[in-house]
Formats: sequence, structure tokens, C-alpha cells
Amino acid sequence: MLKIILSTLLILLTSNSWSAKFSLDKFNIEINSNFLGEEIVLFGQKDEENDLIIIFEGTEKKGNLFTKSKKGLLWINEKQEIDKTPSFFGIFSNPKYSLNEIFLLPTLTSNHVLISNISERLYQIRTALKAKGLYFEDELQIIEKSLFIKKFKIPDNISAGDIKVSLYEIKNNEVINFSQKKLNIQKKGLTSKLEKMLKNQSFIYTIILVVFSIIFSLLSNWLFRKR
Repeated sequence: MLKIILSTLLILLTSNSWSAKFSLDKFNIEINSNFLGEEIVLFGQKDEENDLIIIFEGTEKKGNLFTKSKKGLLWINEKQEIDKTPSFFGIFSNPKYSLNEIFLLPTLTSNHVLISNISERLYQIRTALKAKGLYFEDELQIIEKSLFIKKFKIPDNISAGDIKVSLYEIKNNEVINFSQKKLNIQKKGLTSKLEKMLKNQSFIYTIILVVFSIIFSLLSNWLFRKR
């Protein structure tokens, strides 16, 4: 796999066009009952004089945000319902861009809800995703001046759906080039069937869980009696 990546990098390097290019070592990830996460290799070519920001943004979904607040002498958990939260969010740049620097680039902030402003609410969402391993900020590794590479892991708690991979090439604080690809995450096997059943036939799914719970309880009691 490393040889394939290096060969692709050499092809990119000898290209006549100096606009930034990128690719991934895989564009499809299958989630099954044994899924423990998946390592992804991001690589490509950039102009030495330009900066680069690549953003991974998962499918938006509804979610809950739990925060602690103090009422009197007690700390309590408050739940907020969120309409649009990406399942995954990663920012990879060279040179390393902080969020404060990214906030000064309206093209980026207008395209990505999670970094659209500096509000406390979005900060809390980013913090919650980071705690689950679903939010990253990191620097791209440069090889031979104009080639870049970055290895990172898609965690095992990722949701199914497309992850948009957006490349922004920046010069003098202006976006001069943009391109986008998709990384597809899909569930396969028993995991997918159970999820569909839960969504479309929740009553049957509940009955199956109850039956399995009863069988497991009876089996456990029988084993303990045998001992």
C-alpha cells in the first residue's frame, strides 16, 4: 500500500498543474459487528507558497448535547437537542491553522456549520465530539517540500453516511482553489439488518430483545445451578 501511495505522490509531483491535489488510500469503509475503526491515509501535492486546509465533515444528524450547570449547591446535567451535528469532523492543515485563524476565512466558515462562528454552543459541540474521538485538529506532514501525507483513524463509533473531504488552497488569506471528494461509510451484515429493523419494525425488534434477554437469564441460572 505504501508503494502505491508513493507512486501516486510522484505522479502528482510531475503534473504540469500547480493547483493542490489530494487523494485517500481508500474511499469506502464497511462497518460490521467486528469493526474496530479504520486507518485512513490522506496524501497529495501542494504549492510550496500556498497554505492548505483539508476538512473532513460527516453527515449531519440530530443529536443531544449534555452540559453541566450549577443550580444552587448542586451541579445538574442539562440536555439540549441539536438539529445539525456532523458525525465526524477533522481539520488538517499546513502550516497548522488554529480555529481563530480559520474564523477569519469566511469561505470556510460559511461552508461548515460546526466552525461557522465562535459561539459557546458550537464550542461545546466540538468538545463533545472530541471526547468521543470524532473531532480532530492536526497538521499535515510535508515530504519533499510539496508533497503531504497524514495518517489518522476513523473511530469505531462512527455513524454510517458520506464524509465530505474538502480541500482549500489559500494564498494571502484568500481561498484560491477548492476541490472535494467523498469517503463512504456503510454498515454491512447483522449490524445493518438490526439497525433497519429498529427503524422500520421497532415492535418486532423489541420482542426479539425481550426473548433474547429471557433466554440469556434462564441459561445463566441453569449454569449457576450446575456449579
